[in-house]
Amino acid sequence: MGFWTIAAVAASLTASEPPQAAVQAQVEPEVTQIDEVEVRARMRAAQVRERVDAFIESNMAPPRGRPLARWNKPVCVATAYLNSQYAQAVIDRVAERIIEAGGDVAGPGCKVDLMIVGTDDGARTARELVRDDPRGYRPSRSATDRGGAALRRFQEGEAPVRWWHVSLPVNIETGEIAVHLDGQEYPTNTVRDASRLRTNVRDDLARVVVIVDFSRTSQVRAGALVDYIAFVALAQVNPDGELGGQDTILNLFQRPGDYTGMTQWDRDYLAALYKAPPNRPNIQAQARGIADEVVQQRRDR
Repeated sequence: MGFWTIAAVAASLTASEPPQAAVQAQVEPEVTQIDEVEVRARMRAAQVRERVDAFIESNMAPPRGRPLARWNKPVCVATAYLNSQYAQAVIDRVAERIIEAGGDVAGPGCKVDLMIVGTDDGARTARELVRDDPRGYRPSRSATDRGGAALRRFQEGEAPVRWWHVSLPVNIETGEIAVHLDGQEYPTNTVRDASRLRTNVRDDLARVVVIVDFSRTSQVRAGALVDYIAFVALAQVNPDGELGGQDTILNLFQRPGDYTGMTQWDRDYLAALYKAPPNRPNIQAQARGIADEVVQQRRDR
């Protein structure tokens, strides 16, 4: 089975000051100004790093004990139960956001990794999908998903959009699966370069299902809705995350009038997620790498 994926200082000169003193008075404020700019830059970088840490802690949800996963192959995007004209518009915009983040998109005839399902009853549709393919939603008892309790919540409630991620730890050199999957042999992986800074395993998004209950999305703009879908398809977003005070498309259904698409923060975060080294030993080290990338992006603009 394939698995779907950032003062001016004034000096007054008196007539009695000698020329040398006048020159010194003009130079000293310039040095003071440069020092202040450097201090402020450091403060901004520290604030960005704190913001990244808080965003990941409150809004990202990888499997327990695993770092954040991302797509590390071209993503095959498909839709179900959408009319053909709208379906193609959704696929095109999601593909655009994947490429913008630093990912890639598979061509026609590919095997589906990301399925976007339209419905008028999200919970019922989720239950039907899980019933028809239970192992596809939980291919292992650990390391690939958020667990049985989260899967039950996926099938309940009245969320306008709900999603389920399946990720796989894989050997970073060979791409071979590095975790036992139900019904399969235990894998064997060779450790070639042991380090406290990196591992031989990265976590790949393998399958993502996004269910959109169109009976509950009429208050949001279509473009913003598709960007919301794209964000939760690109990152392991916690559906129960704490979004207060954060400038993100994830607030779409709390403040529908405020968003027409992804914010700059959303774009910065996703681009950093897809550029930072994926094989950090834990999520804390990975968060530092993502924060470094966000800081660099803002310096480069």
